[in-house]
Amino acid sequence: MRRLLLGIGLLLLCLTTGCEYKDIDRRIFVVAIGIDPGEKEDHYKVSLKLAIPQGDVTKIDEKMQILTEESSSISEALRRMKSKVEKELDYVHCKSLIVGEKLAAEDIRHVLDWAVRRRDIQLILNFAVGRPEALQVIQVKPPSERIPSNSLIMAMSGQGTESPFIASVYAYQLMRNIYENGKDPILPIIEAQGKEQFLINQIALLDKQKIRLVLSPKETRLFNLLTRSNLRTNFPATVDDGKYQYYTESSSSSYRIITTKEGEPAIRYKIKIKGILEESSTQEIVTHSLLQQISDAGAEALNQEVEALLYKVRDSGLDPFGWGIHYGARHWNNSTELKEWERLYPRLKFQVEAAVGVKYSGMIR
Repeated sequence: MRRLLLGIGLLLLCLTTGCEYKDIDRRIFVVAIGIDPGEKEDHYKVSLKLAIPQGDVTKIDEKMQILTEESSSISEALRRMKSKVEKELDYVHCKSLIVGEKLAAEDIRHVLDWAVRRRDIQLILNFAVGRPEALQVIQVKPPSERIPSNSLIMAMSGQGTESPFIASVYAYQLMRNIYENGKDPILPIIEAQGKEQFLINQIALLDKQKIRLVLSPKETRLFNLLTRSNLRTNFPATVDDGKYQYYTESSSSSYRIITTKEGEPAIRYKIKIKGILEESSTQEIVTHSLLQQISDAGAEALNQEVEALLYKVRDSGLDPFGWGIHYGARHWNNSTELKEWERLYPRLKFQVEAAVGVKYSGMIR
């Protein structure tokens, strides 16, 4: 009996094929994916940016390749692209997925569903809208870029530049906001400006399916101020004929959903900013009184601009701030809370109270 079992074991060992590991020199790493509508109806144009591994990291000579294929499905396009390269396509280092603006204006759910289902694509993949096309965005190669697509990854993830106009959106966040009631998704817009430069300074607000509203750069910065703490940026303030700019050392915002004396629903925002006077158009000596005037003028300007943004978002019917979730958490009733919020939403009023404290960095005259 033992001999029989030993024989079966040896036979099974002979049939074992071993692991499927492939050395790095047999792989090509996909670092960015772009998806646009195809030329044919209901087709996708899928583009891959490939980083070819270099042996000596101290002699970095960026080598990259762009593959493009059109098909009725994203998966089929990727399979076809494997016939265009001699090495295995590897997606574990892919950190950016760009959806063309035209496709994002129609429906992004199919692309998102595919990205989340792929077992070799990470959920911390950065999503963005490419303008005018995703292909043109991933073709951008800034002179400062030493590793293929590294500039996109650094900008979109916040690991590099800390721009007040950029909002990072990961795949899991986009998936959650699309299918969760009470909050709508957003996506940053990356605009290709030639072959060596891109611009990220706008946010697209989406319903659960497509783009409904695009914020201007000024509104995008205010949106980030309301959704992110310690936003590093500058804001203007005007006192008499003097124009000033103050830099935000720290910032925070919070809100409460209240009912006014008239019985109307309202959201009260409180914004706190501590800043440093950074620029002045006058030669006037900065005094404590002038700093107080600058702080008051900055707070007043901020109140008006934020209030205008909030009414604009409300009128679009979207909820990118998650007010609906906030309301549901405090008025818990599974059968009526969402219907009640939808009834209140169009009548929402806003009260913004900004407290700005500007100090002087100091100068000896």
